[in-house]
Amino acid sequence: MASNVDPPYLLRGHGKLGNLGLRPRIALVSTLRDVQDQFLLWCEWFRIIGFAHLFLYFDDEECDQASIEAACSTYSADFLSIALNTPQLREEWASLRTWKQFSVFTEDRMCRQLLNIAHALKRAARGEGPEAVDWMFHLDHDELFLPPEGLQAHTLTPFLDVSLFKVPSGRVAKTPLGAAGMNFWAQRTKAGTHFLYYDNGKSAVRVRRNVEIAPTSVHLLYPPEDLEELITKRQAWTNFPKHELADMELDWMISCHDEVVAGAKVLHYPATHYDRLFRKYLHLGNFPAVRFGGELVIPASFHLEARDEFLKYDDQESRKAKLKELLEKAAFLQTEAEVQTQLETGSVVVIDTVRETLRAGRWVPPRQLRPSAASWALRRPSVQGMERLQRMRRQAAEVLFQGGGMLRDLDAALDTIAQRLQTHGWVACELGAHRKLMERAVQEAQGLKSRMSRGSTVIENHILDPGMSNDRGDQVLFMEEQGLTGPEAAKGPAPTLALLNSALADVGFQLDQRLQKTMALRLTERCDGMLSCYGPENGGYSAHVDNADGDGQVAGRVLTAILYLNAGWDRQDAGELAIFHPEKGDIGDADVQGRWHMVHPEANTLVLLRADQTLHEVRSSRAERFAISVWFCGQHAEYGGS
Repeated sequence: MASNVDPPYLLRGHGKLGNLGLRPRIALVSTLRDVQDQFLLWCEWFRIIGFAHLFLYFDDEECDQASIEAACSTYSADFLSIALNTPQLREEWASLRTWKQFSVFTEDRMCRQLLNIAHALKRAARGEGPEAVDWMFHLDHDELFLPPEGLQAHTLTPFLDVSLFKVPSGRVAKTPLGAAGMNFWAQRTKAGTHFLYYDNGKSAVRVRRNVEIAPTSVHLLYPPEDLEELITKRQAWTNFPKHELADMELDWMISCHDEVVAGAKVLHYPATHYDRLFRKYLHLGNFPAVRFGGELVIPASFHLEARDEFLKYDDQESRKAKLKELLEKAAFLQTEAEVQTQLETGSVVVIDTVRETLRAGRWVPPRQLRPSAASWALRRPSVQGMERLQRMRRQAAEVLFQGGGMLRDLDAALDTIAQRLQTHGWVACELGAHRKLMERAVQEAQGLKSRMSRGSTVIENHILDPGMSNDRGDQVLFMEEQGLTGPEAAKGPAPTLALLNSALADVGFQLDQRLQKTMALRLTERCDGMLSCYGPENGGYSAHVDNADGDGQVAGRVLTAILYLNAGWDRQDAGELAIFHPEKGDIGDADVQGRWHMVHPEANTLVLLRADQTLHEVRSSRAERFAISVWFCGQHAEYGGS
């Protein structure tokens, strides 16, 4: 593979369009066959977003001759190289480190993919000319990489036409709405899976000069012999949620939640036209479900279902008709109402960046749907600003639904709460639970005081050392952590508290769809319920925003629900929750104007407030006061899209 004389199997582009000269130099390797539909659009996407070089390997030159010629005449040698599947290339496979492992499986396309990836990495490691790159991605020609900054009518040009994508199961909201969305898709295939094909992602590996890397998976590119170093130096990261890594045997990787990492995506377009599906299975035929001598077993999936349906028929028209029917059932949303419903569940998202970028011929970035770090910082009042806020007027808060509580007409109450959260960022109301229920709850809370510990301040999802901060004086315990929730809660020491904790979660989840409509805010999950106690010996909690920095992750806390338990509370004992409502400007502005609204911590009083926006404080009390708090995480309803 000398750079001065290319082997006969290697073609280089001779057109005018070159790479954009960006750093670091990122490359793509792919093994291709039957790319006639939108190959140039695929290449152009990677050029526009700044990839330095495409290492393309064609399995069947005759099948794709026209596409190869078009690409070579369009793109320059610094951006494009094409390797043909010739005897000489296959001879070079024998020099690769994984040849012994895969040599008997070269009729398997995935085996050829792995050998071609290793071959491209070996070329890149030489560090010569346009092939000298820093990172290597592996993607197929029905996949796109979307940098961090649809399901519609049949189409053979999905990069231009498709803008609705399923969200990975780990990113679907852990709410009743999210579960409904997952169930909707699971019922559409025999296997009951969320994605039609693979769901374990793709990856990139850093290229090191003169170091040969030969991966053993097309999805996970890394040097196996360096695994220990990757772990100890924490150099392998992923945007898969941490809770999914163990099942994927990837718990040695670091799960990153920050915006740049979580915003990156692989867009997969595996099934957008029945004719494309037909050609796929015409080529694959009766492929085995066991590969590489039993090391890889294809699980029950749409892939196998489509194979089996294809093989049931002998004539091509029947095969096409059956695959069309199967595809439309499994993947297509048939009406605008279905589309809207699945958007609300969060199982799908609109991403039109690809379409708009290709139409414009330049990078069209996704819309910013999450506050930047700078905007979070600007909202923080200075010391002088906070002193000024503290001098502003205080008045009794309006408590809605008094005389019966919100439970008397729950749907109407939730509509009102959603509107008030939109206009004010907070709302106080009467829950309407029975008086004796609240009395039992506070008795149970008193019995749990010995389990409580001092409350901690959290910044960017990290708990500060309690000794470093004296701005809060509560004692707390977390319900689930203490084993006070779940099926066994009725037999435990706090069944009433468990019931109220569950009720708060239910109220939040029933607000989910309403908040999407009024505030474009989707709830993604709830946190463990917290029982807190303030008393005369430990003070209050100074003015703060619960989530003042985004919690260090994409879906931080956005909604706080607080239920007070204190039956027969004497208002002379103070202990109010003071909520600041800006009437002009925002809390970080030097000229902000507003007033504090004081909520008495009386039994049955429920407060909901924007955890990421609302400034509030707990006033010192002269008697013990108890509350249950539940936080809900969330994000912009269109986050993940563009």
